[in-house]
Amino acid sequence: MTDALVVVNPTARNGAAGAMIPVVSDILRSHGWSVDVAVTESAEHAVEIAAAGEPDGQLLVALGGDGLVARVAEGALRSGALVAPLPGGRGCDFIRALGGSRDLRQAASSLPRATERRVDVGLAGGTPFLGVATVGYDSRANDHANAAPTWLPAALVYAYGGARALVGTRSTSITVTTDGVARTFDGWSVAIGNSGRYGAGMRANPDALLDDGELDVTTVEGLPRWKYPMLLPRYFRGTHVDGVDIRADRGRTIDVTAPAGYRVYADGDIVGETPMTFTVRQQALRVLVQAR
Repeated sequence: MTDALVVVNPTARNGAAGAMIPVVSDILRSHGWSVDVAVTESAEHAVEIAAAGEPDGQLLVALGGDGLVARVAEGALRSGALVAPLPGGRGCDFIRALGGSRDLRQAASSLPRATERRVDVGLAGGTPFLGVATVGYDSRANDHANAAPTWLPAALVYAYGGARALVGTRSTSITVTTDGVARTFDGWSVAIGNSGRYGAGMRANPDALLDDGELDVTTVEGLPRWKYPMLLPRYFRGTHVDGVDIRADRGRTIDVTAPAGYRVYADGDIVGETPMTFTVRQQALRVLVQAR
């Protein structure tokens, strides 16, 4: 494949993604590729662009954050087009899960030697997601993270959001039904993972795999409020699940019921409210994985 359509979210990384367009274009053209550029006007526009692709047509190069990659993936599920994510956002968690480089020049230069892989896609209600969908405390942290100051480094954005969310969040009764088996607990949050990565490197679902046809579920339950800040380093290492306060499960269909108005985030964007059903489409998305 030597024909690429670079799909760009110009607002990604606080507006820096737009300046990345000539860098990516020049690198691909230096390898003999034909390059077109599509600057998105909205999330829906990104879906439309990708849905108009073809299985044997242009490679869809997604240049933006995880939200853009998810919307390009949503369109590609309809068209069958091949998707190549490049690091244009702050977190780049889907690229981390694929084992790709987060250095833009290195990532773009590797595409001519990259290989195709098929990965699962989660569905939050009817909205596709690639990384993690959240309910409860994690969603409130996402609210604050999205409003974080532009000068804050990417690695600290979720820590900032988490600290802000800790002030106003309370534990509540949550019911999680995994493949028909229900469990109700008084807890803080639920993270439903496809790749299991979010928050610029946090491993919310440390055992998640991208091609096993299942979603991983991590629940934070009887944890004292004062312990929450101490969890952050363990989330980055993926060592936070202890089977007592923080539990892990896995299944193909996950139903989450919580108090009315609990918002659901997926790949950093609001996708609805509880109750919500989460499902998975196994190996439904074609992605080009960077050569290492």
